[in-house]
Amino acid sequence: MKKIGGSFQEEPTLSAENGYFEEICPPGGDLRLMMSGRCGIYYCLEDIARTDTKKVAYVPRYTCETVLAPFAKAGYQLRFYGIDRDMRSVFDPAVLEEISVLSLCGYFGFLNYDRDFVRACRERGVVIFEDVTHSLLSDGGIDPLCDYAAGSFRKWMGVSCGGFALKRGGAFAKEPLPVHRRHLELRQALLGPAGSDVFWEGEMLLRRIFDSCEGDPRSEYVMRHADLDHIRRQRRENYAALLSRLPAEPAGFRPVFPVLPEGIVPCNFTVYADDRQHFQTCLADSGIRTTAFWPLGPLVDLAGCPDEQYIYDHVLSIPCDQRRDESDMAYTAQVLADYVPPREAV
Repeated sequence: MKKIGGSFQEEPTLSAENGYFEEICPPGGDLRLMMSGRCGIYYCLEDIARTDTKKVAYVPRYTCETVLAPFAKAGYQLRFYGIDRDMRSVFDPAVLEEISVLSLCGYFGFLNYDRDFVRACRERGVVIFEDVTHSLLSDGGIDPLCDYAAGSFRKWMGVSCGGFALKRGGAFAKEPLPVHRRHLELRQALLGPAGSDVFWEGEMLLRRIFDSCEGDPRSEYVMRHADLDHIRRQRRENYAALLSRLPAEPAGFRPVFPVLPEGIVPCNFTVYADDRQHFQTCLADSGIRTTAFWPLGPLVDLAGCPDEQYIYDHVLSIPCDQRRDESDMAYTAQVLADYVPPREAV
């Protein structure tokens, strides 16, 4: 039985640099490499907050609690916008005069937010911030109107400290803090053969201690020398291979994104499962490890929000990363095609 999914080991590197950070940082901008994505978010928000007297952020209702934590730590009030079941933004123009920061996300590499609203925010002086963790390898994965961006390569490859923070106009006002040594040690151990054993120790530590912490030199080397062209190509090929092999009407689940547009690089093959626990267990029994991004966090209220409630209850991500090849995707597709949902699933 194949084993698909699980923690990355350290990403192989090339002798030549890939030029990614130079590509995304314009002349006159500033880019810093951080300990994690949430450290990058907080570093950006600290910089924004220096001149932001309103401090009201417009954030997606479907998101990870670790994305919202930096906003809370930076003293921002949160206003939430909707996300429909196709993972498209549902913005309310009535908030334009109330907010000072708009937070964007291209879910799982797909860019479905309303760019006209982004432009309207920019025209009113609202700071555009984008969490690009899911979209950092997609064409246009950083919105051309965005002022700040932060992300992490940890979802894409084996790297101890995968975060970065980008300011497109000018330099960050302060230097980042040093890397947290214990967290770095745990992340380095995660890349080894027994890595999964230390994942939650490192994760829970980070939730307590995250700050504007920089990364380490080895992580910088890995990110600058990883074969990003291969990663882009392999993930697209794997996603397309899964799509092409699925039944026309699969039983008990459906892809969230049934079309792969040109230039989009998916970070996972994401589905809605009618009975997620049963579906996830059946895949695990066949050696396929999946992840539910994300559990509902304490700062999000879903009262009167059926679409977002559905997403949180049914979403599940299946690996299609660069470690996998066509045979792995054929195996995964066969397991999916053979899946039989329980009768009570709805």
